[in-house]
Parts: sequence; C-alpha cells; structure tokens
Amino acid sequence: MASMSQHQRAALFVFGAIALLLGLCVTVVPETSQAVVIRMGQPVRVINRWQADGKSGGGGLIAHLPFVEQVTWIDRGLVSFTAERQQIRGADEFPVLADIAATYRVFDPVKLVNQVGDTDKATDQLRSVMGALAQQELGRVPSGALIRPGNGGAFATLRTALDAKARPLGIQVVDVRLTGAALPEGELQQAYERMETERARQAIAETDTGAREAERISTEAQANAARILGNAAGQDPAFYDFYRAMLSYELVFANPANKGSTTIILGPDSEYLKQFKGK
Repeated sequence: MASMSQHQRAALFVFGAIALLLGLCVTVVPETSQAVVIRMGQPVRVINRWQADGKSGGGGLIAHLPFVEQVTWIDRGLVSFTAERQQIRGADEFPVLADIAATYRVFDPVKLVNQVGDTDKATDQLRSVMGALAQQELGRVPSGALIRPGNGGAFATLRTALDAKARPLGIQVVDVRLTGAALPEGELQQAYERMETERARQAIAETDTGAREAERISTEAQANAARILGNAAGQDPAFYDFYRAMLSYELVFANPANKGSTTIILGPDSEYLKQFKGK
C-alpha cells in the first residue's frame, strides 16, 4: 500500500506539473481584446487584431512559449478618456476651464507596443498633449462659441490635430467633445461685471432706437394730419374753417391752464365768434 501511495503521489505531481505547464502555455483571448505576443522584447504576432470591416479577429485559446513569450493586452474596442480642466484662452482673451473627452481605437497594436508599451501609457501620452493642442485649436474662436452647439467647428479641428499626434502610435482618434466648462477662480465676478456693462450698453442703444422711432412716427403722423387737413380745406373750405375755429376755441376757452388767469373781452360782432352765430 505504501508503494501504491508513492506511485499515486508521483502521478499527481506529474499531472500537476503538466497542468501548470499547460496553464503557462495557453491563454484565452477575449473578443474585446487584442493580444500581442512578445518574444525577447519584440512583437512576433497579434491575435484578434481589430479589423475595419468589423469581422472577428480570432479570439479564443492561443498557445505560446512559457517564460520566452509574453502577452500584452490591447483594447480592441473604443477607448475613452477625459482631460479635465484644460485652460483655454479664446480669441476674445477670455479664459475657460474645459473638460475635453476623447475617444480612440487602436488599429495597429504592434506599433503601439513598440512606441509606448500598452493602452494605459498611450492614454497618458494623448492626455499630456491635449492641453497644448486645445489651446492651439480652440483658442482661435471666442470663448463663448466653445459652449454653443457645434462649437464653431473648433472641436472638429482639435480631433484632427489629436489624431495626427496619435497615428504614429497606431491610434485613430474618432471623437473629441466638450463635456464641461467653468470659469477660473477670480474670473466669475469680472464676467458678471462685463455682462452688466453689456446689458447697460444694450439698454441705452435700445432706448435711443426707441426714441428715434417714436420721433419718426410722430413726424409722420403730423405730416399725415397736415396733409389730411390740407385736403379737407381744398374739398370743403367752410368745414375747414369750422374745424379750425373749434380747435382755437378749445385752446383758448377749454384749456385748464387759462382758467382763472386769462380774461378775454369780445364784442358780439367779433369775427372770432362768427362760428357761434350760425348763418
């Protein structure tokens, strides 16, 4: 029995060693990752490589030499990161703190491994250049345009510039967008003051415009009234005389300002009172 027990222990040891060796030789590559097999520091093959047509690159079990070959994992799908609080001084010299999100994919994992090592390091490198590129591209438009829909096309040019930096790393930048914006400390009060000044300027301009429009309307109304009276005088002189007399009477006799302070003495044959005599 002791001999059998020793044989069993030896068999278990052998099976364990084989299982360990198989574990070191076999790796599962998921569909969401690209596997770069590196031998002696050099990439030798890629498993489940991303393809532009969207086809599967062949994930699953792969075999590699233990201790001689290592596997580096690269994301096969889209990778996103955010460069937070990037200070952008727009064309109007007004500063804005912008949170800028970028999305990219790795189309050449071998190039990425050779240049930076892995996806995390690639993300760090792209984030590090975002600030300078953002100021270069977004600084060409007024700061207010950055937070409006479309951003004046500024983020499209930023995506192009970031993509040019990413291509040597085997990366394609597919999207860049603004996810947040704020004012630097100390700028908020100045912004309020500028807004108040602008509102006051607009109010003065609108008041001036209203006054000019009112004067124009009044002038046109007086001109129309004079024209109508002129036409009436030509068509019915007697009625025109009556109308003018009524206006004069109202001005002289019905004006509250004249009550108790003005005395008018007229004779019964006064020409001024002829409209009261009738025919």
